[in-house]
Amino acid sequence: MREALRRFPTGTFAVWYPMLARPEARALPQKLAEIGAESWLDVRLAVSAPPRDGFGMFGSGLYVINPPWVLPERLEAALPWLVRQLGVDESAGFDLEHHIE
Repeated sequence: MREALRRFPTGTFAVWYPMLARPEARALPQKLAEIGAESWLDVRLAVSAPPRDGFGMFGSGLYVINPPWVLPERLEAALPWLVRQLGVDESAGFDLEHHIE
């Protein structure tokens, strides 16, 4: 991603990642943040609590570098509906962080 951003600094790049109990999966958004993009968005949608045995995906995340400026607003509107439709238990929810210049 660092090289892609260097070659095309105004490009929009989206990286999907699974929400897993594994440390590598939890570390990916932080590693993407360390690239140092000025504009970014990180959204996570959990459909259930993490599995007690530590195996299996309980949600998805999307990290977007140079997101469209309307994306946070659109996601804030759509995510509550997605949680209601896809949520399996009371742990279902979403997180949205962004910095858009």
